[in-house]
Amino acid sequence: MIWLLLAACGGFESEPIAREIPVAEAGPPVAGMAEAALDFPMGAPMGGYSARCRCLGGSGKIDDRDTWYRESFSPTAGVHTRARGQALWLENGQEDLVLVKADLIYVPDHLVTDLADRLGAATGRDMDGKVVIAASHTHHAPANWHKGVTWFLGGDRFHEEVYLRLLGSLEALALEAYDTRVPAAIGVGKARDWDPDDLVYSDRRGENNDFPFFDDVPVGAYKDPTLTVLRVDTAEGDPIGFFFAFGIHGTLGGEDNALVTTDAPGALEYALEDRFDQPLVIAHLQAGGGDASPRGRDSGWARFETVGELAADAILELYEATPVSSDPITLETVTHAVDTDRDNIRVTRDGTVDWSYPPYDEEYEPDDIVWIDETTLDPAFDEFNTQYGGAFCGDDDPLIPGAGVGSEAFPYSSCVAVDTISLVLGAFFDLEPEDVHLPLPESQRAQVAASRIGPLSIRDEDGSTVSDDVLFAFFPGETTAVYTEWFRRRAAAELGFEHAVPIGYAQDHEGYLLTPEDWLHGGYEPNINIWGPLQAEHIMEGVLSMGEGWLLTEELEPQDFSGEYLPTDYPLESELLPQELDLGLAPGTAASSVPDAFWFPIEGLEPAVQPPIEVPRVQGFAQLMWEGGDPAVDLPEVWLERQEGSDWVPVETPSGRLVSDARPDILTVHLPDPLYPAEETQTHTWWAVWQAVGSGDARVAVPEGTYRLRVAGQTAASSSGSWPYDTEPYEVTSEPFEVVPAEITVNLAEGVLSAWIDGPAAGYRLVDLDGSSTGANPLDDGTVTWTLDDGSTIDDSPSWELRDGAVHAEVEVPEGAVSVTVTDPYGNAGTWAL
Repeated sequence: MIWLLLAACGGFESEPIAREIPVAEAGPPVAGMAEAALDFPMGAPMGGYSARCRCLGGSGKIDDRDTWYRESFSPTAGVHTRARGQALWLENGQEDLVLVKADLIYVPDHLVTDLADRLGAATGRDMDGKVVIAASHTHHAPANWHKGVTWFLGGDRFHEEVYLRLLGSLEALALEAYDTRVPAAIGVGKARDWDPDDLVYSDRRGENNDFPFFDDVPVGAYKDPTLTVLRVDTAEGDPIGFFFAFGIHGTLGGEDNALVTTDAPGALEYALEDRFDQPLVIAHLQAGGGDASPRGRDSGWARFETVGELAADAILELYEATPVSSDPITLETVTHAVDTDRDNIRVTRDGTVDWSYPPYDEEYEPDDIVWIDETTLDPAFDEFNTQYGGAFCGDDDPLIPGAGVGSEAFPYSSCVAVDTISLVLGAFFDLEPEDVHLPLPESQRAQVAASRIGPLSIRDEDGSTVSDDVLFAFFPGETTAVYTEWFRRRAAAELGFEHAVPIGYAQDHEGYLLTPEDWLHGGYEPNINIWGPLQAEHIMEGVLSMGEGWLLTEELEPQDFSGEYLPTDYPLESELLPQELDLGLAPGTAASSVPDAFWFPIEGLEPAVQPPIEVPRVQGFAQLMWEGGDPAVDLPEVWLERQEGSDWVPVETPSGRLVSDARPDILTVHLPDPLYPAEETQTHTWWAVWQAVGSGDARVAVPEGTYRLRVAGQTAASSSGSWPYDTEPYEVTSEPFEVVPAEITVNLAEGVLSAWIDGPAAGYRLVDLDGSSTGANPLDDGTVTWTLDDGSTIDDSPSWELRDGAVHAEVEVPEGAVSVTVTDPYGNAGTWAL
């Protein structure tokens, strides 16, 4: 087939260029996967909670520390779990797809474009439109890398260095996946209603509970019920890794949290990783997560881990049931920008409606009729009478009275016109008038992507196995439960894709994505998107149109033959600025005392600069404090080592990963002194803590032995410069300590013997799903030893029952018994004196 490519950068060429469009051909799948931590400077602000902006309260502020890396948001102060990314590079001999999941609050479109350009340059392949980045939506990762001023309220003003460090991390990650490619076997698994008791996630949006969105779905609380797995093995049958998708917010940490953490989405990955005896690449993708809250049990950081543990068995069951095949597949990915200019937004629902906004008229007065009846929308949509968009819609009362969109009808009544918001943004983030253009560039187009892969082996929701094409659709915002289900149904009805997988928080960001009926029920979710009730479904129809025009044909059409999908032009200028770096007095030197101003994230823990001589399992902590480098260059890695003979060997999880600050095992915190200003010469003290809890099924069974903490960091080699800086490495180790058994609490009353392991008051790790990180935790099993008054002993194996975080058994006390000792299978023990 011959197409005329008329578009050139900046306009149309005078002479059309005839190009032959290749036909999509099937080829055997080849895949590589990789995972890595993301680079960022400590002190960069975290995204997700506008309340962290000092203009809105400054949540998460722990002291008056200053940093080069923030404008108005509270700075990060440490790490609970490191932000990281996972990547899949898939090809079939003709086409490539790079799928990256990153621990970000959302994805800027320019990040996708820049990464595609870099990967194309590095590999010599045409990567235009073939790179997808999806965010985990943790609310606790650095976020001042978006050039759109709208999103400064979500993560602070754009910072060039933070952005380039993120981009470089993702480039290295994707290229590692590229370098590990091997002939592969892939497949998809689907399950529905897999968390029926809301143990893992639940619907948080009650405003729409009374509306009948689907004839076959009962009215009431509704969360996206679908779980999807994309499994990747080698062609020989060895596992490489998998992506799994369902919707869940990353909000367990709360707006006052000051530590970087992957939150609930990351906890899902850690729990699954520990189910394997090798380091598979495992990544969570968001589906209908916009209105889904994480659940779990326990409290504090331990609750994060319970979300993963409660979900892991069901996800693993689907993974194991997912068939894979190395048979040839066709592969095509397309990325476009949907035009979201106000006057071009339209919803047709395959010709069944024709909804749009009337032309903006400053003098227009709407009829304020939103619903014709309880289920039918008024098709006029004349209430959204705003030139540049509106935000903060959905409440009964206006956020800024007199700055609305011209309607008093709910939920339009609380909207604030974007031109008013732009003035506020300028004041909050030190913007010049020329930095804020109206309409906002980021509001004029929404970048989307879709991939057709197949035929694939599919484990369907009913347990059957079929072979079919799969449509992966990537949406630029917080896809909600009704929205994702609506897309699946429309993709099947209009495009014939019975297996459509919508993924949110990908390629770009437009706020919450709701159907018009859902948006017009108000509530929190409608307050972020700029273009009102029709915006999200207009974007959905852009994806459907793209799928029909590009993915349903036999040709591999050019991504943008007419030049209409050009990248967003952001007017904000930014550059790498030189800064004065702190050389430190003695980086890599263990501290001799605890600084008075040091902030500790764990209540009830007695601060220390070195570990104690003995650290009991579960109930003990190993701490280390040291001087590090300037946070511009130093984000130290901390891991646990065990002495084996004369050697110190890194301790690994069941899957072969280090027990380190990259996971929930070790927390780290940073303190600059003086706290401010950043221009002053500062020393930088770091602190790490490890609670003696193991991984997976061995949480109370850390092997006895001699251990230590080890740190590797960087210090500046010169006192000034701009990123990337000249650095020198340093290392520091803690004093050795002995891990010893935990003490079991034993009680005997009225013929019932009870036993449990007490979590410490400062416990931050999950010990047992049926217990408490700071309270009682049951034993896996326990042998009983009675000691008699003559010194002899009697062993017993009672039948234990689990109740209230402990195990209980009815026993008969032997004559002459003076004490009873309970010992679990790992050597933890406790005694009750009779």
